[in-house]
Amino acid sequence: MTDLSLYVAAWRQSAAAVLALEPADWDVPTDLPGWTAKDVLAHLVHLERVMVEGETDVIGGGSVPADYTNAGVAALRDVPVEQLRADLADLVARRAKTLEELPDPQAAAVNTPAGVEWTWDVALRNRVIDLWSHEQDIRRAVGLPGGLDALGAQVTVGTFAAALPYVLGRKAGAPVGSVVRWVVTGPVPLDSTIGVGDDGRARRTDAEPTATVRMDTEAFAILAAGRRGPDGVEVEIDGDRELAERVLGAMAVTT
Repeated sequence: MTDLSLYVAAWRQSAAAVLALEPADWDVPTDLPGWTAKDVLAHLVHLERVMVEGETDVIGGGSVPADYTNAGVAALRDVPVEQLRADLADLVARRAKTLEELPDPQAAAVNTPAGVEWTWDVALRNRVIDLWSHEQDIRRAVGLPGGLDALGAQVTVGTFAAALPYVLGRKAGAPVGSVVRWVVTGPVPLDSTIGVGDDGRARRTDAEPTATVRMDTEAFAILAAGRRGPDGVEVEIDGDRELAERVLGAMAVTT
């Protein structure tokens, strides 16, 4: 059974990191089209408020649609930064109180964004990934790096790593016999080799890679979170370049 305490600790750590940031300018653009660092902060306030107070406009499904998150940001665009920071601190404290007694990981979560149908395992993990990824969005935009060794980084990189068979076999559509090795260095390292078997399915393998891609923790997270394309990060390629570039272009598993 999933240890939800890890997700709660990672979420609280990233929330504290965001609240500790004091950039000179919150109105700088981020890697998210149309969103400034302040907009990212507003987004975090929006989703935390939903997780605490619930949502009247229930959409359902398994993922949060972009128009929903954009609408949440637009509604808070005129709120001053200091008010957003105060609201986020209050909402995190209130939700942390409700999570002092951890729920059943497989039970249906309540107060999910847009009413999506998540278990508590998925909901709390996704909030870690969203919060830590947006912490990094703000840090890159305002020039205050850090947090790449945090619990949120570990949860996020581990979750993205689990999606690599999907990236290779489904998104990149790599042919049978393709074997790609991801080597990630830095605070959260990763060494994962995925191959497409005769049945067309991609899975972990000990086979010799036909292509190897090497990058650091930050570059891996940026690509998998869909923040930039391969040209926007530093990546080394060995072996079949066409296959490697095809896979790198398909790495985004969230946005």
